[in-house]
Amino acid sequence: MAKEETNKLSIYLIKAEYINAEDIFKNFDQLQKEVITDIGIFYYGASHVSAPSWVKKFFDEYFENSFKDENDKEKLKIFTASSKAAFIASSENKIFVITFGYGHTMLNPGVWEERFGLKVALNVIDSDNLRGIDKKNMSVTPKLSKEQITKDGTFADFGIDIEQDLIQGITGKSKNEAFGQTVTGKDALSVSVKINIANIKPFLKTCYQMYQSQDYKKDFGWIDQVSEIKTPKLIQELDDELIIKIKNNNFDKTWMAIPEIVPWEDVSEFKNKKNSFGDDIDLESFLSFLSEEDKNNLSLKILNNNLIDCISASSDDIMRSWKAYNCLYCEISKGSETFILSNGKWYQVEKSFAEQIFKDFDDFKKQISGISLPKCKQGEYENIYNERIAKELSICNMDRKTISHGGANQKIEFCDLLTVDKKLVHVKHYGASSVLSHLFSQGLVSGELFLSDIEFRKKLNDELPMGHKFSDTTVKPTASDYEIIFAIISKSKNDLDIPFFSKVNIRNAKSKLELFGYKVSILKIETE
Repeated sequence: MAKEETNKLSIYLIKAEYINAEDIFKNFDQLQKEVITDIGIFYYGASHVSAPSWVKKFFDEYFENSFKDENDKEKLKIFTASSKAAFIASSENKIFVITFGYGHTMLNPGVWEERFGLKVALNVIDSDNLRGIDKKNMSVTPKLSKEQITKDGTFADFGIDIEQDLIQGITGKSKNEAFGQTVTGKDALSVSVKINIANIKPFLKTCYQMYQSQDYKKDFGWIDQVSEIKTPKLIQELDDELIIKIKNNNFDKTWMAIPEIVPWEDVSEFKNKKNSFGDDIDLESFLSFLSEEDKNNLSLKILNNNLIDCISASSDDIMRSWKAYNCLYCEISKGSETFILSNGKWYQVEKSFAEQIFKDFDDFKKQISGISLPKCKQGEYENIYNERIAKELSICNMDRKTISHGGANQKIEFCDLLTVDKKLVHVKHYGASSVLSHLFSQGLVSGELFLSDIEFRKKLNDELPMGHKFSDTTVKPTASDYEIIFAIISKSKNDLDIPFFSKVNIRNAKSKLELFGYKVSILKIETE
């Protein structure tokens, strides 16, 4: 009896609107195929054998005469080959693509169901046996991270923030023997299983059943606090609003960011056609690359047809390529709902979660601060404002008095303004989300170190003027004696408002600071 071989499979579920292979694959007319009757079709591209680029690029003149012999044949027997193939099969009236080698590069961007593999994995992985996650932190500029642990664990072992982290991939031990021992789910499902061409179709049926299952909500229900929008009409409405925002140069809560993890050590530049972004991408540069006609007639089609390429420093080849649309990040509020565009998909923040975030922020604004600050003058930088206010109110200006603490040249600001009656004021101009993130982070980090770290207090004491110094830095301060105030300078005539995920961010900071015992408040500094 033949031994059952284990095969490593990467499985994509194709979106319902793509039913022809010509639409699914890039350069379809260059592919070859083999039809496997009643099962599927195998597509493959030509493979090329050549000397690795590093041989000539690194060794250069040393091997100058070693590459070819007198008959112009390779002397150095060092070769590399790339193979790519994909197998299309249908099950449950759905189309699946299984990729082999570099086969994933054969697929047109956007033809597969995002989070298919993730949903399957969540339903078949034991919640106590996780090994790795890919996540995107949505608090400010989306931050991608990939984390692994050396033994089985839970989401808690990864430090997941269930309010701000969007899980994009998961690896763990399977509790369903049909999926082998270890399962990885992202957009694609990756498994090592005793499956081959003879039994692939029943396995694909099982995969789709797991994709449809709601069992994951028992252990991972919080993942749906931010959920994907699939209603075509609503997606169209949101895309229309996005286009209007960009046409009007309204970049508030709208920007560009790389949509996936890239090996930065091998990134040379990012390009749109012949135009270079340099070492990162941004929306303003992208718009400047467009023709006047495309800029004036900006549409979803233009955003999808323009590709942003990630260029390899080692080979000068394109190592990643994304539609410009997939690089856009946007937040839109419509009535009581908040919507987020990320990686080419619109997400809706769960209504009860969004309502709680909005309510908490509104309640937070009602907490009266123990200080009122003068208006900011037109064109007055924040450091100049702090200096002026410190003199006018006879308080201590701590702006830019950073304390080196914690290694890695980490510099921490205790606060910007410090009053005799123990109010720690952190001041920032309203601007990009990253600015607000820095504000809240500054308050949280310094507030925690102030209570917990004697060495930090000693260094802080060296920066404090007479009248503010501590008589004994070894004595832990009483947090309830202090108020931490986040002060945001805003030109808006309306009540203070900040982006949705900034609201989540400050809620988390406030919650932690209050657990320490601090009073926490937020106020708006108006401009003249």
